[in-house]
Amino acid sequence: MSLFDFIKPSFSLPFLIQYPQNEYSYPILISSPHSGIEYDSHLLSSCRVPLNELRKSEDSYIHLLLKDVTQYRVTFLQASLPRIFCDLNREAWELDPDLFKDPLPEWCHTNSPQVKRGLGTVHKISSSGKQIYKYYLSFPKIKERIETYWFSYHQQIQNFIQKSSKENGGCIILDMHSMPSMLKRNPYYADIVLGDGFSETCSPALINNSQKFFTEKGFKVSKNIPYAGGYITRHYGNPRQNIHVMQIEINKSIYMNENSFELQDGFYLLKQQLNEYIEWLCSQIETIL
Repeated sequence: MSLFDFIKPSFSLPFLIQYPQNEYSYPILISSPHSGIEYDSHLLSSCRVPLNELRKSEDSYIHLLLKDVTQYRVTFLQASLPRIFCDLNREAWELDPDLFKDPLPEWCHTNSPQVKRGLGTVHKISSSGKQIYKYYLSFPKIKERIETYWFSYHQQIQNFIQKSSKENGGCIILDMHSMPSMLKRNPYYADIVLGDGFSETCSPALINNSQKFFTEKGFKVSKNIPYAGGYITRHYGNPRQNIHVMQIEINKSIYMNENSFELQDGFYLLKQQLNEYIEWLCSQIETIL
């Protein structure tokens, strides 16, 4: 038995979902799988790194930047559990065997590129490469965590796709993230990175027109480099079935201090610009679908 067996997390809901108040809603889902901030004290007691270090893995404040989007008659889904404890943008069972004393079931994906990086469904390392846990994890507890949080979040995505496909013939999903800042002299520098799995997960009209929208707002925008889309984008995106999924990565330095986690003045302008983008996207539904 691992000491982890005695830890009983007391998180509230596996996810938070906001539906439009209007009777008519657009077939658009905004997903924020990495902005969860409920750090349960019992779970934190199993970690060897401080909270500030753990928080650097968050898509910080994405849920706040997008909290008003339902006024445009779209649906907003966000995680509650922090990504290091259950990464919703991975396959369900991408688990690192080094985190467990006993062998994992054969059906776990123990050799994926993300697991090798220490960033599987349960992260082994923090964003700066430090080991997170003090001791071995319990697979039954991790299995319970994944079944509670991962599957419930993805069930909401699946329900949305099924409903929208039936009622509207298709849908758009924006998977929203933030990325660490980089030096402007970096050849890959961007304020916003749009990902469609290199033309695999959404209509060209969605990603190309979105790039034009953000560029006209003054942002430096790139497509697919260095982020082409994670599990949610690649797994659900199927433009041949009229299911268009695009990942959006936003440079953290635009709106926050990455060391102190303090919001900067740019936060409020960015929030307004994202609202304008969602409103614009609603006007493009017929073009895309």
